[in-house]
Amino acid sequence: MGLSTGCPSSPGDPQASAGTADSAGAKTKAADAGTTDPAEAKPAPLTMEEAEALYLGVKSRLEREGALTPESFTKISGDLQRVANEAEDAHLRANASLLLGSLHDEKGDRRAALSFYRQAKELVPDDPSTHAVLAFTLADLERWDEAITEQLAVVELAPDDLTGWLLLGEMYIKAGKMDEAPNAYAAYELRRHGLLEGLTAKLEGAYVKDPEHRAACAEALAPAADNGTALALMYAFESDPEAIVRANLAAVMGEQRLVGYKEFLTKHVATEQDADVKEALEWAISEIERDPVDTTPGAVPKDIQDAVTAREKELAAEAAEEAAGEPGADAGEEAAEQPAGDAAGESGPEAKPESKPDSKPDSKPESKPGADPKAG
Repeated sequence: MGLSTGCPSSPGDPQASAGTADSAGAKTKAADAGTTDPAEAKPAPLTMEEAEALYLGVKSRLEREGALTPESFTKISGDLQRVANEAEDAHLRANASLLLGSLHDEKGDRRAALSFYRQAKELVPDDPSTHAVLAFTLADLERWDEAITEQLAVVELAPDDLTGWLLLGEMYIKAGKMDEAPNAYAAYELRRHGLLEGLTAKLEGAYVKDPEHRAACAEALAPAADNGTALALMYAFESDPEAIVRANLAAVMGEQRLVGYKEFLTKHVATEQDADVKEALEWAISEIERDPVDTTPGAVPKDIQDAVTAREKELAAEAAEEAAGEPGADAGEEAAEQPAGDAAGESGPEAKPESKPDSKPDSKPESKPGADPKAG
């Protein structure tokens, strides 16, 4: 930015000639010396360490201050834009863009928020979280076709994310695309059953999957807050000897906060020997006491339930055909025991997403409350 403002003086103005001679000469000397006028110099680009420190500093400030004054908003937005534009790491730039979007969203500037969310998606297109945040915002604006496109990207990138399939089905229903909704709910059911099988299946008395895989399956089942899944989770807790699996199972019960878990958890917390599992059990009980959730299912519209069931069978058959055609397919796993506790007639998408996706691509997104496909 130069030292003078306004329109330039005419060449014939003697004051202009006299007033600029010294500065012009100084600039010429500076140019000859290979230097830049300090008034026109731009800040050096951020190093990776500087960008990360600036971003973490902004997050810390937001946590401390809460509501921002106009001055604070301007300063924080400027710092985040530097990170979003200058950081070398694409994920850090995306994080800054998402946080900028969230700040503008809170101010009611949805246009700016969408712009920053799209920037984040373009920076890390293979991260489902960026698509999830954008899908949520578009759905909130009832721009259903765009929201569905982004939500389809979410389930394509994270096919075992049960919440993603539930939200996709909800978007189809709200968009009036009733023929498409069963596909989403059937995909949800297929994956729910797959996760239950990964959690509990045994072959000749031994678990088919290792403890880490079973623990991951337990965590992924958190959105499935239906009675059939609840029975399977309790069965798995009592059957699995591994602490890592049982701790995750207890944590999921705490996330779901179903009333029916409380007696079960209370019984086990009194006898649990592992410290981590005991801590998870105690936390789960406190969460249920804080905000208990009734598990009574609502009435299912028959046409939707029939369509979901039919499509689920079609998807299962397609998956079986694909598995049969893969070289080296393990026929033994096909004979694995059926997961116990998944009661007949209790399947069906009943999870109730709770909140907006977190504005960080490195975090698991949560979801906005929406229509329960089993609510009449």
